[in-house]
Amino acid sequence: MARDRTAALAAAALVALATTAGCGAGKSAAKPAAASNPAPPARPTAADLHARLLTLADMPPGFITDDGTDDANGTMSSADPACRPMTDLMNTEGHPPGALVTANTSFTRSQFGPNIATGLAGFATPEAAQRLLATVTEAMRSCTKLTETDKDGSTYDFLVTQLPFPPTGDASAAIRITADIDDLPAQVDLVLTRVDSTLLYVADTGFGDGDPDLTQQVVSRAVAKVQDPAAADSGAAPVPVTRSASAAAAAAASAAAAGAEA
Repeated sequence: MARDRTAALAAAALVALATTAGCGAGKSAAKPAAASNPAPPARPTAADLHARLLTLADMPPGFITDDGTDDANGTMSSADPACRPMTDLMNTEGHPPGALVTANTSFTRSQFGPNIATGLAGFATPEAAQRLLATVTEAMRSCTKLTETDKDGSTYDFLVTQLPFPPTGDASAAIRITADIDDLPAQVDLVLTRVDSTLLYVADTGFGDGDPDLTQQVVSRAVAKVQDPAAADSGAAPVPVTRSASAAAAAAASAAAAGAEA
């Protein structure tokens, strides 16, 4: 089903973004470490991370909270050994090695996207966060294809390409993952940013062409909120869209697609 495959693609993306990053045109250089003998950084807490995580009030109009609980993601792998650091991290279910605390959430406009998944991983030091980012960035330089294997044995291939994206935070990277799902083109634009000792990811998932302006807008707000929890609110009340309304719209679209195939 299209909804299941979208969820699988999004799940793979958000797990990857919790722990990985792309490189190339979308990569920004890490800022130099602070002066020697700095004060020990405060250890991140779950409460602090959740306070810095985007909420519905921070999102552009038209989104609703995506509270789906389907376990759609499978196991990621690659025939290319160079991809191993990335696939290993993608299979950690969003809890990267070395992270002290994590938090994530997601939002959607319709069954067919866009779906915005975002999350934070707090590390003991900026250096610890940067080491993980650098390690997987290196793997992404040569990794071009991933395979997802579902619990029923079904497999789906994903192509990985560089994604040009403005530098953000202390260091950042971006990639695009694409696939044909049920004969529909699907893509995930993934952006990972380090802000001090926090790794932030945003995954913009949907069918058809993505909206780079939307991705940049959400990333900008997410970075601002990590830097200052009071900074990211869009200032406008979200459009009151209900899940039933979006589901009805998706069902209508699905029915139309089915009628076109008949």
